[in-house]
Amino acid sequence: MPTPADHLLALVERAGRAGEDDAMLDRLRLAMAGESPARFAGRLVLERAAHLVATTDRTLGDIASESGFRGYDVFARAFRRELGALPSQWRADPTSHLIDAPGDAHVHPPDGVRLPARWTMDSVDLVVDMAERHVRLVTSLVEAAAQVAGPELDRPVDGGALRSALASAVRQLTVFTALARDTDADTDTPADDEHLGVLLERVARVGPDFVGSVARLGATGRFDEAFVEAFGPEPTTTSFASMLTRMLTDADDTLLLVRTRLRECGVAWQVPA
Repeated sequence: MPTPADHLLALVERAGRAGEDDAMLDRLRLAMAGESPARFAGRLVLERAAHLVATTDRTLGDIASESGFRGYDVFARAFRRELGALPSQWRADPTSHLIDAPGDAHVHPPDGVRLPARWTMDSVDLVVDMAERHVRLVTSLVEAAAQVAGPELDRPVDGGALRSALASAVRQLTVFTALARDTDADTDTPADDEHLGVLLERVARVGPDFVGSVARLGATGRFDEAFVEAFGPEPTTTSFASMLTRMLTDADDTLLLVRTRLRECGVAWQVPA
């Protein structure tokens, strides 16, 4: 049976091969800069082993075996070379399990690997990144729903029908963008029975405008601008920040509804990166 070390080695081998287009592998390749794939994987395996030595009562031989070492002696020599003491000595008085690395990628217990930031990201960058991902999510959901038979698109279930949920997600993009641009969105918002092909065209058109609007609002410090429905009997107040937060939060509910309906209809779908 493959061990955790085997899984890591297989992943690093994939990252070390050129040509495979994958966001996670791209990040691994960047983090491996300055180390060979073998050194990168071996260091992380040893960091994980050191954490197990310090935090569990498992035998040192068991840890060595799970970590892929050919024998305890090999494990002990590697451990002393990198951490300055034999495993048994280190267990009695452990220090940090982290080993110096040029790419600053380290094990995050129990089985994660923390990769360094690719660039300095401030709060505005983060919000724009979230907006871009939201557009990718909505686009991917509409594309997947196009594989569902017509009647199933409109069959009501708990939380609403598939087509209307997607139309609502696109409508939110349109309304937010119109408010940011001081235009009227009422003439260009999709109805609940909008054809999915038209919805996809709308996302392709409004998605970049939405992301651009979010970027401009952040860059100019306007997220806290507020709108008051002052001409009705029950005035309410909302801001760009609250609208965006609500939109991204509502996306989780839409995701759950749409993913459930797609699964029921036999359509495979994965969350986009």
